[in-house]
Amino acid sequence: MMTHVPPPDVPPLRERAAATGLGVGQALLAAATLAVLLVTADDAGPSYEVRRELAPLDLVAGLLYGPLGAMIVVRSRHAVGWAFLVIAWGYTVTGAGIAWTVLCTAHPGLPGEAWANPVLITGWLVATLVSLLVLPHLLTPDPPRGWARRCAVAGCVVVVVAGGVRFLIQTTGAPPHPLTGGGRLSDVAWDVDGGLIPLYFLLGLGVVGWLARRRRTGDPEQRRGLTWLLLALLTLALAYMTFEIGVSLDGTWFVAGIVLLSIAELMLLAAVFVLIRRQPSWRVDLAISRTLVGLLLTTTLVAAYVLAVWALGMVAPWDAESSGLVVVAALALAVLPLREWLQAQVERLVFGSGADPSALLERVAQALDAGDPERPQLGELVEALRRALRLARVEVRLHGSTVAAAGRRDADDQARTLDLPLLPRGRSVGVLSVVPPRGERLDPRTVRLLRQISGLVAVAAQLDDANRALEEARARVVEVRQEERRLLRRELHDGLGPALSGTALALAAVPATSSLSDADAVLLGRLVEELSRRADDVRQMARVLLPPVLDEGRLGEALALLAERHSTARFSVVVDAPYADRLDGVHQIVVYQVAAEAVRNAARHAGARHCCVRLELPAPGGVRLEVTDDGRGIGDTAAPGVGTASMRERAAELGGTLEVTAAEEKGTCVVMVLP
Repeated sequence: MMTHVPPPDVPPLRERAAATGLGVGQALLAAATLAVLLVTADDAGPSYEVRRELAPLDLVAGLLYGPLGAMIVVRSRHAVGWAFLVIAWGYTVTGAGIAWTVLCTAHPGLPGEAWANPVLITGWLVATLVSLLVLPHLLTPDPPRGWARRCAVAGCVVVVVAGGVRFLIQTTGAPPHPLTGGGRLSDVAWDVDGGLIPLYFLLGLGVVGWLARRRRTGDPEQRRGLTWLLLALLTLALAYMTFEIGVSLDGTWFVAGIVLLSIAELMLLAAVFVLIRRQPSWRVDLAISRTLVGLLLTTTLVAAYVLAVWALGMVAPWDAESSGLVVVAALALAVLPLREWLQAQVERLVFGSGADPSALLERVAQALDAGDPERPQLGELVEALRRALRLARVEVRLHGSTVAAAGRRDADDQARTLDLPLLPRGRSVGVLSVVPPRGERLDPRTVRLLRQISGLVAVAAQLDDANRALEEARARVVEVRQEERRLLRRELHDGLGPALSGTALALAAVPATSSLSDADAVLLGRLVEELSRRADDVRQMARVLLPPVLDEGRLGEALALLAERHSTARFSVVVDAPYADRLDGVHQIVVYQVAAEAVRNAARHAGARHCCVRLELPAPGGVRLEVTDDGRGIGDTAAPGVGTASMRERAAELGGTLEVTAAEEKGTCVVMVLP
């Protein structure tokens, strides 16, 4: 059963109506401005500078921020939406002021020409400073508090002061200012504005530094978005200074400022979206994924057209009209691949790797290939799902117990958990539980992908469960066999061995109490010697079966005793096992038994003079035992004996392998590898 995050408080109707009205009004103003620009495209501009070529860029920027801001306000109560609306209106009124100024020049007598210039120079500044000084402080999971709130309020004050000063400026050659008449107050405003421009830049750098500190102390989930936001604001601060310098100096500085501003606004929008999509139930991802592609494509094409026409005009021998035709043809060829690339990037930004099922399956395949090919990689699969779909936690439960999990467990996970049944072949075997990041919800696309891939998770879980059962069965078999050997050791050492020794002693006492013939006495003596020898063999066999030191986990000492027991004047055994005691009890027993069998074969059957026992723990994991001797070796027609079969059985008990081959120079080499 899926448990949704509780929806946010619905904004009051008045607030939603205001946001909708501002969004619709901004869109209508942008459309009207575009119509005016098209109508006056062939008309001469005013005698004073208004930069009419920037109006399309201002309109595009307004359309990027306006709809998103209205959606955020309507669907939540976060102040970021209002900031977006202010930015959108700032850019839109700038473009509208430019268009109205050109229209008034072409048709004298229209009202509002004197107001158009103060509005257009103020709107652009307000939009830029809100982006630089106010917006970053609002990008918090909850409404800004503490220093973030104080800095946001201080940024608003700076914006109001800067906008008020800029609005009072009298542009040279423009109609007299409707408030100041272009007198002393306008001159003072001009001087103050020029002195404040470096201050705005320094304040922007201060915001960049604050974000850098916030990024260092933030959680990993936020660092990616904060990195983009940091780069975007740094670019915006540099672009602002470059543009202000370009307004005064013109030429290359001006073009560079335009390009940097366009790039900075796109970067800022992308970075802001990375952050706001993590906020509680803002529910803007699907809407933006359908509109952001078109807006980004439009902005990119407009910026590319302006830049390419300007560049060709600088280097090409033909006129501006021919340059425009060449650029239009080139952009027409680039539209389709550019749109596909933008679509892929936006979907990845909105939905993560899960936006592309093929990319998700590729990551899952890489996870399954990451580890031991003989074992199902359920843990790697779960971690790959968590990373690809950007989830807080993924957990697989079988028979009521957790068998694999990835991500951190939080106290409120239960309220945000989505449980999907694992139903291979229609039979329920467990549950796949996923938890979205704190404050987020699972969008329908992610849920659909999870349902589609749950079958693969079910198969991996079944394989993992079967593998775990097999491991437990193997361990149980080893334990049962070792218990049988312990019992046999006790019976041999404490039962049969002493019984044989006692019988030998009793028989040895017979001549003292009975009269025997010489032949019977000799026969009895041989029988006593044979019983004593067999009693010693039984004790030796008991010690070889399972040395007592193994019960205490001292494999190194057990191997040393093995070497000491078999070493003679004609046969020496060397042990190289510095890390033997690190193994667990089951592995120690199997290693000792195989080593003992190999050494015993070398001593009894190979005619060897030297034998070396080497135990290694490879870096990837597992155990490697190698026993070599310098005996006669293995013939080409030799058939495996009981000892070799016994060693292979013991290795197979733990899922290992054993090979008996000829040594490099002469003799035999026994190699056992355990997982």
